[in-house]
Amino acid sequence: MPLYKAEVYTASGEKKQLRKEAAGENELLRELAEERYTVVSVKEEKARSWSFGGKTRKKKLRLEEQHLFCTTLSSFMGSGLSLTEVLKLLQKQTRDKNLRPIYTELRESVEAGRSLAGSMTALGVFRPSLIGMVESGEKSASLGEILEKAGELIQNEISLRRKIQSSLTYPILMLFVGLGVVVFLLSFVVPRLTELVVESGAELPFITKLLIFISDAVRVGFIPFVAVAALIIFYMRRKNKKISLPMFKDVRDNLAFALIFSQTGTLLRTGIPLVQALKLTEPLDPVKGRLSAVAEQIRQGYRFSQALEKEGSFPEEIVTIIRVGESGGNLPDAAVRLGASCWEYAQSAMQKWATLAEPMIILIMGVLVGFVVVAVLLPIFDLSSLAGR
Repeated sequence: MPLYKAEVYTASGEKKQLRKEAAGENELLRELAEERYTVVSVKEEKARSWSFGGKTRKKKLRLEEQHLFCTTLSSFMGSGLSLTEVLKLLQKQTRDKNLRPIYTELRESVEAGRSLAGSMTALGVFRPSLIGMVESGEKSASLGEILEKAGELIQNEISLRRKIQSSLTYPILMLFVGLGVVVFLLSFVVPRLTELVVESGAELPFITKLLIFISDAVRVGFIPFVAVAALIIFYMRRKNKKISLPMFKDVRDNLAFALIFSQTGTLLRTGIPLVQALKLTEPLDPVKGRLSAVAEQIRQGYRFSQALEKEGSFPEEIVTIIRVGESGGNLPDAAVRLGASCWEYAQSAMQKWATLAEPMIILIMGVLVGFVVVAVLLPIFDLSSLAGR
């Protein structure tokens, strides 16, 4: 929420300056009126960007750094210290040069009246899902537990990424080497060989004509293609957009379900009502408005499983597990187990694609190289047969 700076007079006539978060200026004025302040002026404070050596940093923190932030902050939250004291302590003790200025900025922002989630949003270096979990933790007074859960989820993601990277290192290396070989053949070797064949006057096979066409296209369009690709990548990074492949839709859905139900179950365990828990979990859902619709159905008297089924975007398996948890009076544990199950499914699916990538890349490169070799050698064999006659 926006942070406002208000200049007010108290009932006793004392002049004060307050900093408060509110949904809007009218909402802030209403709250101040309820507290019997006489408002002189209200001004919204713009979010400050933080920098190293005067240069604004916009790059998000690595997953490892965000995991360290969650684990260290959650461990100190159980000590009974206030949030500002914890941030000040972490600012002094951390050895991570990237996190130290973040703790400083967060402490200053929290001391100025902004919530931790709002301060993290203002910095712009944390992932939205983590900010959403922190916001729900602050609203439910269970920030330490939520941060610990966020740390576990990030650690699981780090482990999964490392597994996938180790599985893809060899095939990706082969892909780049193979593409380099193919580009070299098409750019330098093929033109010289085909020139010899054309000068001989022999009829070129169709496959060789196709290779010559591709070779000419590569030589003419390689640099423009690389330039356009670089511009597209740069644009997508600036706009924080990602390419979504249809084959990974099931994986993305299960990752979203893992976050939703793990967070909802954790909040239910702390005693938060279901409708409120869904509202607090909503920032983690990539499909906007979905959980609000489910919460509205529950307000109208539907059970959680019925609301999920009525909403329509949740698979039948999820609805069944929630229904069983409701029937057994153990909905929080059922939601947490469901989140863990969705996460494991997404992990196994991504690992499967990573395992399949190696033979697929080898097969593709074999076909490409084989096509080039056959297209080059076929007219040479024809010339040899003609010379033999």
